[in-house]
Amino acid sequence: NRVISGVYNPGSTIKPLHAAAALNEGIVNTSDQFYSAGYIEIPNPYYPESPSRFVDWKAHGWVDVYSALARSSNVYFYIIGGGFQDQEGLGIERLYKYWEKFGLNKTTGIDIPGESSGFLPTAQEKEDRTGDIWRIGDTYNTSIGQGDLLINPIRLLSSIAAIANGGIAYVPHLLLKQEAKVMLDIADMSDALAQVRQGMDDAVRKDYGTARLLADIPMFIGAKTGSAQVSGNTKTNALVVAYAAKDESSVPEMAILVLVEDAREGSLNAVPIVSDVLRWYYENRIIDSEEAT
Repeated sequence: NRVISGVYNPGSTIKPLHAAAALNEGIVNTSDQFYSAGYIEIPNPYYPESPSRFVDWKAHGWVDVYSALARSSNVYFYIIGGGFQDQEGLGIERLYKYWEKFGLNKTTGIDIPGESSGFLPTAQEKEDRTGDIWRIGDTYNTSIGQGDLLINPIRLLSSIAAIANGGIAYVPHLLLKQEAKVMLDIADMSDALAQVRQGMDDAVRKDYGTARLLADIPMFIGAKTGSAQVSGNTKTNALVVAYAAKDESSVPEMAILVLVEDAREGSLNAVPIVSDVLRWYYENRIIDSEEAT
């Protein structure tokens, strides 16, 4: 059961969590902008003539936290994750702190057996395992959900639900009439989470948003797409996380994660599936409920 027993690189679906961490730590504010020319380069101490290059999936120009989430700019998240030039980054220690804060190394307690927990890399663990030191490139890779960072899908979805819900997520269950039990409480980050929601909303509403295919569904939707390179970069897993409310003034009532293994891109492969599910929900739950009243 991949939903509860699998662990995966989250790709760019981790970016809402990292944006919330950077805003909460004061690393950046909503007006800070960074320029994405399609890559950043850092000096290579071993081969000075060949700097290390970390690529974006395209050149985005100037991006702030909202457009970085909507466009899924890798450069923005390299910078807030690992730092660049004069700009401070979170660094691996604080990234780990927030992974723990979101509970990514824990199970949700869902009422199905076989749930797995994720794997959160650290500098010491890498050195113990490989004999090699942790490098800024490792921080950059984990900042965009690659490298050794592995997350269980149901736990990642619970984190997105918490972002949508102002910081509270509940233990998921299939059995009916279960008492609601808080699993995650990050309401102390509510201001940062509100800004992240705007970026996820823009991913749907803006013309440049990677989830703009969802814009024609008559609900209020926030989303984040992701593409994770796996198996030595020979395969790509496509992911989308999203939440939906009846309208902009309503509390989100649904959160969804779609993962398509060995696909192309989140926006090409997984978003249409999310669209089908949310459209069905709108037509068979929201409209039916309104007609019944």
